[in-house]
Amino acid sequence: MTTDDDRLAALTRADGPFPLVERTIGGVQLQVFDREPRTLRDAFLATADLGDRDAVVYRDERWTYDEQWSTVVALAHALRDDLGVAQGDRVAIAMRNYPEWIFTFWALQLLGAVVVPLNAWLRAGELGELLADARPSVVVADAERLALLRELDTAALGVRHLVAVRCPDVPDAVVPYEALLARLGDDLAPPECEISPDDPATILFTSGTTGRPKGALGTHRNHSASLLNKIIRSVPVPERFDPDGPPLRPAPSARLVTFPFFHIAGINNLYTLAYSGHRMVLMHKWDAQEAARLVEAEGITDLAGPPFVIQTFLDAVEAGTRDVSSLKRLGMGGSSAPLHLIARVHATFEGRVAPSTGYGLTETTSGVVAIGGQEWIARPDSVGRPLPTVEVRILDEAGRALPVGEVGEIAIRGPQVITHYEHGESPDSFVDGWFRTGDQGRLDEEGYLSLSGRLKDVVIRGGENINAAEVEDCLSSHPAVLEVAVFGLPHESLGEELAAVVRLGAGTTIGPEDLQAYVAERLAAFKVPARIAVVGQSLPRTASGKIVKRDIVDVMDLRGALAAPAPATR
Repeated sequence: MTTDDDRLAALTRADGPFPLVERTIGGVQLQVFDREPRTLRDAFLATADLGDRDAVVYRDERWTYDEQWSTVVALAHALRDDLGVAQGDRVAIAMRNYPEWIFTFWALQLLGAVVVPLNAWLRAGELGELLADARPSVVVADAERLALLRELDTAALGVRHLVAVRCPDVPDAVVPYEALLARLGDDLAPPECEISPDDPATILFTSGTTGRPKGALGTHRNHSASLLNKIIRSVPVPERFDPDGPPLRPAPSARLVTFPFFHIAGINNLYTLAYSGHRMVLMHKWDAQEAARLVEAEGITDLAGPPFVIQTFLDAVEAGTRDVSSLKRLGMGGSSAPLHLIARVHATFEGRVAPSTGYGLTETTSGVVAIGGQEWIARPDSVGRPLPTVEVRILDEAGRALPVGEVGEIAIRGPQVITHYEHGESPDSFVDGWFRTGDQGRLDEEGYLSLSGRLKDVVIRGGENINAAEVEDCLSSHPAVLEVAVFGLPHESLGEELAAVVRLGAGTTIGPEDLQAYVAERLAAFKVPARIAVVGQSLPRTASGKIVKRDIVDVMDLRGALAAPAPATR
């Protein structure tokens, strides 16, 4: 019987389709794939032979790969010629998962520009902070985000042009997206551009422990390594491989995309599915009933999302009559999957659908550890084994490798791992090619990784990272608040839910609803605590004065106060 290890060994041997070689990159010896694509530009150019296959579907709109090619090439020429976007320039994208997100991303990769995805759930002030940090020359935004951006002095932030997508009333001095497609239909070749694998391709913002978003600078090497590591899991071993032939791809499939493209998992979906020749089916926003309808209508084979997405999808399937027999794979990522959900997937589909999960971060360019099918069902407490080219270690506080079975900080090394944050924040997180994740875990004798917790003060709600310090700073700015602690509480479908304990100053009176409204005016809706306990006594602290969050609920007897969500203003 051929095992998955045997299959990977056959694919990665020297004369196979995914040969592995040792390379010194940035002074660090790494194992890398010695094959194309080596850049995201090359990944797009490889789609030229996919013809009339469906590439992107959104509601009643459809683009074949030929039509996507023409759109992207025309857009690249317009961005360069009309808006002056040059190689190395930063261009921000702020919108829902519209098809234009995909086309803009690829056009910028053809130009060697750096894509800066902006979280579409942020408020104007939060968007302004990211623009000030990244300094993009152009921002491409949908109508909702454009309205927020126009509250800012974008010119003072270095933005030369705003481009409006799906905006019925385009303001003066804003470029309509449609105007950039004036040459669509012309016989255009992709703009010439020489790109190195170590050139920057993206800047994705991630929360750290300081409360300030940090820009993870992703190179073409990071993304191409991640792309190849995804497709190697689903390609067959060819009887004979011709290195001069067409690229080896998985069998065509249809993926319902639920991760937002501003998330590393969403971007990873974008380029991996396109390079593989799959069909991407987009949604305006997550709706489980609509998802079930699309699975039936589009013959969806793959669906992945945070555990709460999968749970609500299962609810819709079990309560409805949709034919979802085309579905083959259900992936769960973004936060830990509860054990009962794995069993539920198996039971709902009677073993016909393979569940899968993994582990990765923005800094590791999406998943670097994976597990699925019967392997996961047999090891439901694991997130899998490292993918090819990926090394995993468990470190103690001094950075020394721990023995098998011991719990410590997870460190990752490989060509997918970024080398630094844009402005050099947290240099201790990057040592000799290793990224110290701030997550805790252990490795067993067979190399399977299990997660044990987090060292960073981050709450993961439905796959979205929330920096506790950022929310604490916001609540602390309220004149009535004297002390505050923000932390996560377990939630059946979201994984974690944000909670806060607030101590008011003497003589002040304010309720949870008022505090929620205060945060909602300043931060994105997903950062508003769902549960708030207002207390009159001091919060428990260590001898050094640090609030002890792990004990706060029990020490202050707050289980009743935090048992149910406070009324939300979202």
